Amino acid sequence: MVDFNELESSGGQSEDLGDAAAYINRGRDYLFKEEYDLAIADFSQVIALNPGDAIAYWRRGNAYLDAGETDLAIIDFSQAIALDPQDSDSYYNRGSGYYDKGEYDLAIADFSKAIDLDPEDAFAYFDLGSAYASKGEHDLAVANYSQFIALAPGDANTYHNRGLEYASEEKYALAIAYFSQAILLNPNDGLAYHYRSMAYRELGNVTQADADEERAAELNPELGNR
Repeated sequence: MVDFNELESSGGQSEDLGDAAAYINRGRDYLFKEEYDLAIADFSQVIALNPGDAIAYWRRGNAYLDAGETDLAIIDFSQAIALDPQDSDSYYNRGSGYYDKGEYDLAIADFSKAIDLDPEDAFAYFDLGSAYASKGEHDLAVANYSQFIALAPGDANTYHNRGLEYASEEKYALAIAYFSQAILLNPNDGLAYHYRSMAYRELGNVTQADADEERAAELNPELGNR
């Protein structure tokens, strides 16, 4: 096994460079501690030991993504895909990188590919919906949020976001239904009360709108100034 005291005292070199598992484990620990540069260095060692290891590129890509080095993350995820084209996680994570850069068409393509490879990946549907929403394609956003809900029905944020999509389409009754579900799952979601209040007001239900706005301000006093 690699002696990490020796690694540090010898500038990161070791006679036993075949033990990639030690670098992987230490890199994971660095990643957990948000010491991204150290994690990237260890995952780079794994790649140097085994350049054909798709997962090593995926791990380093995650570290780059967490560190805000989105372009480098995308390069690593692309290399992981080249080595293992059936890995849905690499498509999903590369899609996340494209989404962060505002390259929504590329994000949509990658999230869609991730879903093709793993149709049970609820979060791929969620992020695909978010990418469509960012492009203003609300029907497609709602369809993908619906699929997420079918796979992960207990997530309040999804109902919240779907409510926003319906409100943007002026489908206020549906928006209220989804904000209500978000509130049921997370009774402390002040924004859900705030947006439900707005939807009620659009439908002329002033009494319920005022009640929701009051509750929103109780949960988040800043909302009282909106």
